[in-house]
Amino acid sequence: MSSPAPQRTHVVALLEVARLVARSAPPEETFAVASEQAARLLGVEAASVMRFIGEGRAVVVGVWRVGGTRSMPVNAELDFDCRNSALGRAWTTREPARAATYEGVSGELPVIMRASGLRSSVAAPVLCHGGVWGALVASTTRDEPIAAEAERWLAEIAGLVAQAVANQDARRGLEASRLRLVEAADDARRRLERVLHEGAQQHVLSLTLKLKLARSRAPAGSELGAAIEDALLETMEADAALRDLARALFPAALAERGLGAALQGLAARAAVPVHLQELPSRRFAPVVEATAYFAVAEALAGVAEHGEATQATVRVADAGDRLVVEVGGDGAGPHESRLLRALADRAAAAGGRLEVESPPGGGAMVRTELPIA
Repeated sequence: MSSPAPQRTHVVALLEVARLVARSAPPEETFAVASEQAARLLGVEAASVMRFIGEGRAVVVGVWRVGGTRSMPVNAELDFDCRNSALGRAWTTREPARAATYEGVSGELPVIMRASGLRSSVAAPVLCHGGVWGALVASTTRDEPIAAEAERWLAEIAGLVAQAVANQDARRGLEASRLRLVEAADDARRRLERVLHEGAQQHVLSLTLKLKLARSRAPAGSELGAAIEDALLETMEADAALRDLARALFPAALAERGLGAALQGLAARAAVPVHLQELPSRRFAPVVEATAYFAVAEALAGVAEHGEATQATVRVADAGDRLVVEVGGDGAGPHESRLLRALADRAAAAGGRLEVESPPGGGAMVRTELPIA
């Protein structure tokens, strides 16, 4: 049985890693802490989380080493022997394993271990999704063997690492699913816009032309001419309403000419004067352009409806790795709306975020940041 002090260290190590798993910390942080806690728990000089990238090959995704001990950095790749290394046996057997020495063993991994001054290792597999995702490896520079409890303790930490990997995969799957829903909604919007343009709008246009012809043939000042004129005005209003509906569904300019052109048209039709401070010069992924456009459209509607603003500003900056969209107004009213909250969810689905700032002194800003390739 272990002494009370190691038992407390064991619990502390598990709790430190479990906290990160519970709060869904970034994987790289979890891997680094798991490596450190494994090394401290076993009293060794180095530990790492390895992800298998094929039979006999792995990449370092988390590492900790005591000062002065050489080790491979994160993202370094190495080959290992599936039979003569702790890492390889953890891969093949799916059970914790140890290598008592690297002397006289050939291969890239033994060479690296000897060059780092590491003499022996213990490895526990990270089992996830029914397979061996990777391994948690602890190594020492000392001649004496690593503690007898090492396999069991390392396996418990490896189990938490496996949960972190599973959680991250689940989050990525959810994010991908949300993005697919957004893209599907945009495709549906585009199809409806085309159907509207090629169907109802063309019928209204044809009717408008016929009414103009009938008006030209009606006797001047007659009741028939006046009735045709009224019908023509209503038809033109219907055409304008259909055009507004088509633009609200999905503006043709956005698909055909890009975000900059679509925003210029949006600014020209806005209920308040809009100053375009900056526009992007290149095209982006359709989901990015659509998200940015609708964020600007709803923000401008909020400025006009709720802010008592006399003007608005729009800035869309290409920051290389992200698109920064800012819409401001000089009104004092709130910009929050149910649709704007839905757009915040849409931005999150695209990997970005939408924030609303309404300082007490007046003015307001809607800021959206979207990642771009």
